[in-house]
Formats: sequence, C-alpha cells, structure tokens
Amino acid sequence: MSRESEEPTPEQAVAVFDLDGTLLSGDSFGFFLAHLMRRPPARAVVAVVTAPAWLPAFLLSPTRLVAERYLVWLAAVGMTDEDFTAEAASFAAGHAGSRPGRATSAVVARLREHQSRGDRVVVATGCASPLAELVCDALGLDGVEVVASRLTRSRWGLPRATPARGDGKLRALAAAGISLPVDHAYSDSSADLPLLRAARVPHVVNASPRDLRRLRRALGGDVHVMSS
Repeated sequence: MSRESEEPTPEQAVAVFDLDGTLLSGDSFGFFLAHLMRRPPARAVVAVVTAPAWLPAFLLSPTRLVAERYLVWLAAVGMTDEDFTAEAASFAAGHAGSRPGRATSAVVARLREHQSRGDRVVVATGCASPLAELVCDALGLDGVEVVASRLTRSRWGLPRATPARGDGKLRALAAAGISLPVDHAYSDSSADLPLLRAARVPHVVNASPRDLRRLRRALGGDVHVMSS
C-alpha cells in the first residue's frame, strides 16, 4: 500500500474517503482503546473510577482532546511503541478483516472504481496512525494514501495528538501535498463538513437524518447521497 504522497498529473482527479462510518462501520480507534483497556482489566477499573473527571471533558469539544490524551495514555501506559504497533496489527485484522458486514461494501466498491479510473485515492481519518494504516491493509485497500491523526510521546510519556478531524483534516491533507479543492469527498458525518465543502462533488454516506439535514443546509443541498 502506498503511504507516500505523489504529485498527481494535471488530469488526475483526487477522491478523499473518510474511514470510520464510511468505509467501515464503527469507531476504529475507540474500539482499539477499549480493547487495550481490557489488557489488563485494571486499566478499565481506573477508567471507570476516573470517569467523572474525563467523561464530561470528552463530551465537550473544547476539552475533548485533553480527555482523549488521558484515555490514550491510560490504555497504552507501560507499552513500548513496538508493543503498541503489534497490538494494533492484531486488532485491525479482527476489526476490519474477519468480520462480515464491518466493511461498507458499496463504498469500498466506489473507492476501487476511482482507482480503476486512475484517480488519486486518499483515506483521510481521525483514527490515529499506525492503526489507520493497518485497518486499511486489513480492508485490502491497496494503493491508497492514508492521512491520519498522529500520536507522539512527550518526555513524560503522555501522548501528544495531531488530530486529522474537522479543519485539522484539511491541514493534514495539505501537509500531505494534496491541493484543495479535491474532486470528490466521501463522509458519513457533519464533523467532516470542512472536507465536504472542500470538494467539487461531496458524497454523504449513511448519514443520520439529522446529519444529512445539516449537511444539505450547509452545502446548499448539492450533495450526492450513498447508502450501503
């Protein structure tokens, strides 16, 4: 799978796909953190005990990143980077590769249609690397570029996140050498409104009725709606 940015030819269209809720169901990184919390179970106990502190922060946009950093630290504390990657690889194989119905077949087929036309295909996701790349591998998405949130460690071992969500997804795409507007963007959520606005043709996939109404208002009703 190609991970490096490539300069498109002038005629090459660019199609950007969200991962969670679009190419496959569920929150990949959230499920992965829950998986880590159970190994050992003491992590889950600490999460429950401290929930009155982190849960309200997680539910509010201004403080969500702080709560996410805490949960990532709690899930991964004591693990080496190699251990973390090995756990991510094992989880990705089960999460995306061996569960019928997890992948959104119609959207995966559309992605491959773009590839067959010679388009530059990018998966842009708030899911953190390296899990995002490993999930795409498990889905069999050969030849796509992956733009994901980045996790690094501070000197105290606490994770620093560079989120690829909302406007951050556009910054991450620009950092990967992808010029805006893109030709096509696919997402299931109003959280990706900046990406959909930055596409010549926005595609809404399996959105909730509330998100679909919001997106149609924000995009002037000019959206292509897909369902799996």
